[in-house]
Amino acid sequence: MPLRSGGALENERLRGKVSIGLNTRGLPGTFEPAGLAPQKVAETDEGDATRDTYQRKVFYDDANFFVVYWTGAPTKQVNYTASADGITWATPVTLWTFSVAPYYGGNIDIQYPNKGAKTWHTPPIAYDFSIIFSGSNGTNWNWCCFTISGAVLTAKGASQLASTTWQGGSIAANLIGTFELWIAHNASIIAPKGLVVGPWATSRAASTTVSHGGSTTGGAQILPYETSGDFNLLVLAKGGDNILYYNTTDPGGYAFLGTFTAIATLGTGFSDFCAASEAQEAGDPERIHLVYIKSTGELCYNKFENDELGVEKVLVASGASYPVIACGSGGKLYISYVKDGKIWVIHYNGIFWLSAVELFTADHTYNNPVYLSSNQNVQGGKICLVWTEGTESPYEVWFCYLED
Repeated sequence: MPLRSGGALENERLRGKVSIGLNTRGLPGTFEPAGLAPQKVAETDEGDATRDTYQRKVFYDDANFFVVYWTGAPTKQVNYTASADGITWATPVTLWTFSVAPYYGGNIDIQYPNKGAKTWHTPPIAYDFSIIFSGSNGTNWNWCCFTISGAVLTAKGASQLASTTWQGGSIAANLIGTFELWIAHNASIIAPKGLVVGPWATSRAASTTVSHGGSTTGGAQILPYETSGDFNLLVLAKGGDNILYYNTTDPGGYAFLGTFTAIATLGTGFSDFCAASEAQEAGDPERIHLVYIKSTGELCYNKFENDELGVEKVLVASGASYPVIACGSGGKLYISYVKDGKIWVIHYNGIFWLSAVELFTADHTYNNPVYLSSNQNVQGGKICLVWTEGTESPYEVWFCYLED
């Protein structure tokens, strides 16, 4: 909670700690979040500036926080802003301008390469991260990779996936090493487009489209997953029940073999969803953590490990929306969501699930928070959250972080 003296805001940080012990009744302790209280990042004409929970809009490179958002009409732009402390934010910079406004939300998804001890690709990673956009009512898909110098993003190339006939829906992507950007849209995977150092190029003659049986509306999220000897892409498809993976042998990023195989179903339809890959460093387990809201209203958690889907756990019985999940160190998880016009977090401390905590009760007066997003993994000890607030233009983009 911020400390105030004489009406001046002297401490913008939340106080608290994570208790991983047991209380006097032998039950798991409570989670008292520490971090940065909400800060307004920017204003925008668009109420869905940070739309789609599974599309990441924020990351931290151990020196600066970066937030990417959609401005809407009339500018039709994707902007970013950066901050070293999360409190003072730079003047927004335009990354992309659409000639025709997207169907909604700019369909913005940030992907940064897995920086763990992987052997999927050589030479080393050439780009710090990618951002993929869509425009023209979902029929012009644009993607771009960037390097980072201080708080400045520099595009190293861009491409447009032309002549597509997709309608509506959303996209997600995953940048894996130097060479590959895998793209998931609705019921298809486009894989891959090559990334090279220097001028933009394509390392394959053409993209390959593979159906994974998802809905023709809605979206998909794609994450890397590795079992012994094989490289897999795990696909979570909004609007359908399936969780599927694409199995490929991938030495050096060039081979492209195998087919999609259905390996699990969630059992019922689901709406909002988000997934995160736990692997960050050598020795981390290869697990995918999932959160989703079922058609019956429950916010649920599940885990994909060793090619098997685990046992579903209901976290919130009803009323939750915009769930996001981020993986911390030591097996810790952070699941955030909106309920009753406020943002809540449920923490798994590596041993126990702790009770939901309402964030910022004394630090921020919410104004219809929607379209919550987060970084996928803890970065520099920070779990970042970003969302949109307001009921009419100008809408506001807000940011905060929790300490792992």
